Amino acid sequence: MKPQSIFYENYNFYLFVNLTMSKWLDLSLTYNQINFKCQQPKSRSPMNSVFEIEGKKLYLGNINAANDSQYLKHHNVGAVLSIIDTSDIKLDRSIIHLWIAAEDREDVQITRYFEQAANFIKDHLQHTNVLVHCYAGISRSSSLIIAYLIRHAGFSLQDAIIKLKSQRPQVDPNDGFMEQLKQFEVKVRNQKQCKSENGAKNVSKFLNISTSIEKSSINCQQSNKSIQNYNIYSRLNSITNIKEKQQHVQNLTIQKSKTSFLDKTCSPTNLSTTNKNGKSFILNNLHEDPLKQYQKIKNSQNLLNQQILGMKNIYSQHGRFHSMNN
Repeated sequence: MKPQSIFYENYNFYLFVNLTMSKWLDLSLTYNQINFKCQQPKSRSPMNSVFEIEGKKLYLGNINAANDSQYLKHHNVGAVLSIIDTSDIKLDRSIIHLWIAAEDREDVQITRYFEQAANFIKDHLQHTNVLVHCYAGISRSSSLIIAYLIRHAGFSLQDAIIKLKSQRPQVDPNDGFMEQLKQFEVKVRNQKQCKSENGAKNVSKFLNISTSIEKSSINCQQSNKSIQNYNIYSRLNSITNIKEKQQHVQNLTIQKSKTSFLDKTCSPTNLSTTNKNGKSFILNNLHEDPLKQYQKIKNSQNLLNQQILGMKNIYSQHGRFHSMNN
């Protein structure tokens, strides 16, 4: 066999194998492989802006970004959060710095730093740009930023990872950190549900209290109206009763006064005479002084008037007592 024929046979076999393998690979591509092929190339920048709120930017980067003071000054970074197991960080004194000593291992309990880091980012993003970094800006620093997005920005774990990867494709928390982030997401969701339930309970309590207050006010108004109506009715009854009784008393007393007065003035033994001025006087058979006789009659009338007033008071008190009992 000639060497040229051997070469052509080998070349044909190589092409056959190549075509078959490419077809098999195209058919057997998984979702992760497709995602990997579509993934953007790794960012070679020392830090990337991954989140922005009210004009303030949150950066995710590596140790080189933290040690370059001119670079940080150019990007207006005023606060730096370092999660790294080395102290070789050289920052300007004007920059606010929080250092968390932690290694990039799956057994490290990074969840203990989630709340502290999230609050640090939240507080300083209000007035300056913030950099969160580890050694390479891949696992530890990204885990803390994801915790911040879950706690204070309302992101889910999946959405936070997609957000970070879109800005810095090499973001990849290790498996231990991912498991802790899942537990942290469940914890935050449960806390929000408890707050919403407590808020709903407080609102329902407030509504119940307000409705009960309204009902009680309505009942009070109705009771006040009924009391007023009762008082008016009882007063009218008492007034009518008193008027009837007063009229009855007046009728009785007037009859008595008439008879008593007639007995004294119109008796056959009394005589009327006139003096020099033409005034008439009533005289009895005993020839009393007319002035004394007039004073006696006046005193008897005063006594009768007092008796009438006493009987009126008795009847009015009796009417009030009767109306209160009814």
